[in-house]
Amino acid sequence: MAVEPIYQHPEDYELEVASQHLQDEAFWSDLVRRERPKRVLEIGCGTGRLTIPLAREGTRLGFTATGLDAEAAMLDRAREHLRAEPDEVQRAVCFVQGDARDLTSVGAADERFDVILMPYGVAHHFLTSEDQHAAWRAAHGRLALGGLFAVDITMPYPASLTEAQECSPRALDLDVKGADGRHLRRTVAQRYETATQRLTMEFQYEVTEPDGSWYAYPSTFVMYVYKAQELMRLFQSTGFTVERLIGSYAGEPYTSDSHQLIALARPTAP
Repeated sequence: MAVEPIYQHPEDYELEVASQHLQDEAFWSDLVRRERPKRVLEIGCGTGRLTIPLAREGTRLGFTATGLDAEAAMLDRAREHLRAEPDEVQRAVCFVQGDARDLTSVGAADERFDVILMPYGVAHHFLTSEDQHAAWRAAHGRLALGGLFAVDITMPYPASLTEAQECSPRALDLDVKGADGRHLRRTVAQRYETATQRLTMEFQYEVTEPDGSWYAYPSTFVMYVYKAQELMRLFQSTGFTVERLIGSYAGEPYTSDSHQLIALARPTAP
């Protein structure tokens, strides 16, 4: 999986994500709380946006949270945020750098997690069937008996994919100012390849600091576009049974019109 330059700029990433007003923290916290876990793993934790709130819950309910990410700069930022938390929250979190396709960095091979989360489109980074199956098998191997594996993906609108087949012209798609006065502008050009189910988004970032200085850089995100039935087969072929499909963080059931798909699955009983 290619390193995307945006992940070398975690402050820009955080401003970008904050502008989307995801309102997903309560969804994930409620989901984890209902499982009454002892150990939780978040795959693709980034700067700890979800991991740290989960750890706060863990201090009350008796579980720990591990955040896994491939990018050192993102994890450095997560640890920076964590240092502002009370000692009990700091003790409830472990941030580790590693590969979601083998999960060898999250502890001894016989250690298990009661809940494994793959939120916020992390699964789109796995571009090949081999990588997808490796990541799903790795999660299966680290889940406790009866544990929950939750995967959150975006379901692009068919019309947008059709338009992207023609290589959409570059356009401004984000213009946001942070509370600290930083100004981020982002443009994007997209193209979709039907044969490979890959949507390539060529972003260009321009960031102006409060003192007037600025910098710019390109960052290309290639995402695999899943089809719902294909995703179900991926779970089944790697030893999972899908128990529920959710269409948004509000919790309504997934339908063919949903722009989001959150799959909740557990290891299939032998």
